[in-house]
Amino acid sequence: MKENMMETVINTTAKKKKIFFLAFLLTEVVSCFLFYRYDYHWTKILRYLCLTGFMLVLAVIDHEKSIVPNKLLVAMLVITICNGRKKKQKSAEGFFLANRGVSSVLLPLTMIAAMQSTFAFLGAPGMYYTHGIPYIVMVLSQVWVALMVVYFGNKIRILAKKKGYMSLGDYLQDRFNSKYLKVLASCISVLMTMVFLSMQYVGNARAMSIVSGNAISYTAAIIVSILFSLMYVLIGGAGGVVLLDAIQAVILMAGIVLAAWIAIAPVGGIKELFTGIINQAPEMLSRPGAQGLYTDKYWIMQFLVLPFGIWFCPHIWSKSLMAKDEDAIAKSAISIPVSQILIYGFATLFIGLAGHLLATPEQVGAADNILPVLMLLHSNWLVAALVMAAAIAAGISTINAMLLVSSQIVSQDLVLLNHKGKISDKQNMLLSRGIVLAIAVACGIMALDPPETLVQIVQDVAYTGLAQLAPAFLLGLYWKGCTKAGASCGMTAGIIILFATRILKVTPLGWPGFMWAFFTNILLTILVSAVTKQKAGEV
Repeated sequence: MKENMMETVINTTAKKKKIFFLAFLLTEVVSCFLFYRYDYHWTKILRYLCLTGFMLVLAVIDHEKSIVPNKLLVAMLVITICNGRKKKQKSAEGFFLANRGVSSVLLPLTMIAAMQSTFAFLGAPGMYYTHGIPYIVMVLSQVWVALMVVYFGNKIRILAKKKGYMSLGDYLQDRFNSKYLKVLASCISVLMTMVFLSMQYVGNARAMSIVSGNAISYTAAIIVSILFSLMYVLIGGAGGVVLLDAIQAVILMAGIVLAAWIAIAPVGGIKELFTGIINQAPEMLSRPGAQGLYTDKYWIMQFLVLPFGIWFCPHIWSKSLMAKDEDAIAKSAISIPVSQILIYGFATLFIGLAGHLLATPEQVGAADNILPVLMLLHSNWLVAALVMAAAIAAGISTINAMLLVSSQIVSQDLVLLNHKGKISDKQNMLLSRGIVLAIAVACGIMALDPPETLVQIVQDVAYTGLAQLAPAFLLGLYWKGCTKAGASCGMTAGIIILFATRILKVTPLGWPGFMWAFFTNILLTILVSAVTKQKAGEV
């Protein structure tokens, strides 16, 4: 009897797999016909086949595990099918900057996609779950980022188009006639971006593991993330990534709203949510928060240093160089606070707080698990599928942007520092794609065994490290008296202080090291510039 039942189960499973396989083949045939009909490049077809193949495997695993239903396949296919026609990029400017022609429709969406990642679905709800409402200071600082995009972004866009700048390093070299500043800024940018990129691979791998009910191991998910990011970046370049980012931005915004609904609906609404928190976990609504982290000094840091670190992220800063015109810059600036308020001011706040009412600490485990736990406990298949598809989409979009810009910095600003214009476009593209591959593999290896404090490292080192680029850039842009010696001394001292205080774990006078680093950078840039200017005048 048992043998007959087992045989029936096996036959049923085999039948389901055959149905999945046939459905997949039908989808592939129809899609390839459409691609051929509308003259898509063969590389687009290859990318589509690989991605849908993976999604089929994920759907089969998910169906058998009964975790998140296989409708996730449909959601991810939408991302892929809508990923517009791609043209092969033949120059560095086209490959990295989409020929500086991104419109006012696409640029705001790709800006949103670049600034978001799986952190919006895993990390941020976990931070609210751990620290409570004081984490909202992250949102408040975004207004400064928007103003930076408006006032500084358009000015550098005009200069970059006129003089051919492709990076911050190009500007610094031209403004100060200094290869040292270009190399230093490029090293800071690429190292900090690689820290970010590693975290994105970690988040994306965790999301994939969750979707598959851990049937896809963490290591396998890292490999899949690397392969997909390479597929998009190597084939399409910036032009291919922009449209994908725009579509993924819409999906991730819809997904985070659905995720917030998951959190709010079971408790009866927003009012009931906060009433429940007041009764059960009032420390979540106090400052400096449940862990005592968000002190006055921490808030000051968020307002003064973090916005510079965010905007000087190369994958965000470079968006200004991609803009077609001033209108595209202005609309992308508006998209920053709007999206950040929606995501971090409302959605992730509700999710994090709701975790204390809808799940036990034993069920949650690690704080980053709060959204997946709520999703599994209080959602249906459709909502769960869309949310996790959005989480993966957010991860892919940010990975693409970071991978592209970090390879640009290494290839164009470091490797070709003394050889730009001396090699052919074909050789340049070969070099650039080789570096894309190397960086993806390196960051993937870093992501295999990430430190537990990776999010904190990103906030305390990566953001603040990138903020060290601000004094030289802004003073150089608006103050003619800013000299090469001043900018070099300021940036060098800032980086040394930042890492020294971090390694030694010291906080002079109770202020974190990155605050000392940032203001020392500014002060030295101004003072040394004033002195060197006077000496130059005397001579």
